[in-house]
Amino acid sequence: MKIYKTQQEVEKDIKNGILEIEGDVKFECSISIEASIRVIAGDITAWDINAWNINAWDINAGNINAKNILYYAVCFAYQDIKCF
Repeated sequence: MKIYKTQQEVEKDIKNGILEIEGDVKFECSISIEASIRVIAGDITAWDINAWNINAWDINAGNINAKNILYYAVCFAYQDIKCF
């Protein structure tokens, strides 16, 4: 398992704008990076992820089970709004 304890350790592994992660990895620090993340692994198990300002494109995922998802939204309507 690769363990990152500082932002600088994470930045050192970014090559050509990509942080490539193989196998298990643990972040024991807060990180903020301007890079793509490429995961080389089979199944991914993730707990306690807090993330803000994520921009993601081209994500293909199957069998996602998620609980306690918080999101914020704004809705504008020109007609009636019905909630179900």
